Amino acid sequence: MKNLLALSLSCLCLSALAGSAGAASAYAGERLALGADARALALGGAYVALAEGATAGYWNPAGLAALEGRQLHLTHEERFGLVDGDFAALALPRTRLGNLAFSLLRVGVAEVPFTALQDPSQPIGPDNRPVLLSEETSADYALYLSGGRRIHRRLEVGASLKLLYSSVGSFHAYGFGFDTGLRLRLGWGLALAANLRDLSTTPLIWNTDTTDRIQPSLQVGMALSLLLAGGRATALLASRGGGEAEDESGAAPLNAGCEYWFKNIALRAGWEEERRAFGLGLQPHRRLALDLAYLEHDGLDPTYRVSANLAF
Repeated sequence: MKNLLALSLSCLCLSALAGSAGAASAYAGERLALGADARALALGGAYVALAEGATAGYWNPAGLAALEGRQLHLTHEERFGLVDGDFAALALPRTRLGNLAFSLLRVGVAEVPFTALQDPSQPIGPDNRPVLLSEETSADYALYLSGGRRIHRRLEVGASLKLLYSSVGSFHAYGFGFDTGLRLRLGWGLALAANLRDLSTTPLIWNTDTTDRIQPSLQVGMALSLLLAGGRATALLASRGGGEAEDESGAAPLNAGCEYWFKNIALRAGWEEERRAFGLGLQPHRRLALDLAYLEHDGLDPTYRVSANLAF
């Protein structure tokens, strides 16, 4: 199954490089949509209405409006035993431009097979099978500059400017895009939020004179928090539309999560597009938070993500 996933990734890359930009563009931004922060993964990715710290630049820049102090965030992920991801963010409150965050996301796949037919002039068949030409490394990078501001006691808005870089073997591409978000606090612990990614359709310009385009997508969600049994419980719902977000049935995916904080420990569970997620949060010091998340998958290895968040 891992080889099948790697082969699928190589086919996407090759289709783009061969000039089939329409087909490739439908999936051009999906690897960058895998997310950041172990807390978010454990909550099923239903994080758009809850993100407030350094990772808000990725999830919903409007959440930066609630930032109270400087934060440094680091995340590492191993997905399917094949894809590895890293995320780093620095958040700075009360600058002249408002609350800001600088974030860097990397998603990489090693040993992507590049194949060709033994005789490219003939159709595939028992005597003309694909042969392995090389195994290459594919990587996607996104650099975010994000800001958030409260424009009303209940309404927060934010935006992210992002620079993209993708590579596979000797081929590479550059791009740039723009995200915007908002969050509405309704009281009683209830918040509604939305994050519009790739607002103007983000181009990825390859060195082969082809261009992929990441289509706009909208994530909406809600978060409800309340005090319960001496701790704090939070329930979350979210969904994403546009881009290539639909599941196999053609419906928009539903993400859900719940969290319970008691003193310095958090227990989490989530539902990400029919896959279960679980997680644990620890706060050994008032300035340090550590998070661990697990996401199951029926046909592939599970995903593990660890995060550390330091306030200083």
